[in-house]
Amino acid sequence: MNNILRNVLMRRSTTQFDSRPIRDESIMEILEEGKNLSNAPSNQEWHFTVLQNRGLLRRFHELYERLVEEKSGDASRASAQMVADLPIVLIISASKSEKFVEDAAHMVFGSMMLVAEKAGLGACWLSTAAETFKSEEGKKLLSHLSIPQGYQPLCIGAFGYKRAAAAPPRVLSSEDNIVNIIK
Repeated sequence: MNNILRNVLMRRSTTQFDSRPIRDESIMEILEEGKNLSNAPSNQEWHFTVLQNRGLLRRFHELYERLVEEKSGDASRASAQMVADLPIVLIISASKSEKFVEDAAHMVFGSMMLVAEKAGLGACWLSTAAETFKSEEGKKLLSHLSIPQGYQPLCIGAFGYKRAAAAPPRVLSSEDNIVNIIK
């Protein structure tokens, strides 16, 4: 099996990261993937913010935790706890004036997660995290992130070294009955 297919089949979201700093070369490789992907029919540029500053990460976590408190469910609480220990938060921003640009941002992050896997890193998409910046406090935090005028956060995710997993990820087989073909 080739490496790309292996990465696609084996990659799973990482919810526990260890504290080792990520090498700049690995971050740049992930960013190169994102920079080379189009965001919509207009090929408008993305803007990437790599947040590593512990103080700003702590503020992001506090705001995200409040957002999660408004939502219900154990999964949301687990997500908030995960954010407390993130080594890097990546924010993908663009002008939201283009149709489907938010969907495209999520696809770009998906490609970046595959590059992270190849580099031995874990990644996790933070599905509701962009909402963090809609509150007044979130807007204040956003003002510290140097996102260009007219751009807004569309997709937010995390990268870091994976903590040792208890069990390897399960790979689906052709017998797993998850596909219906209706002709």
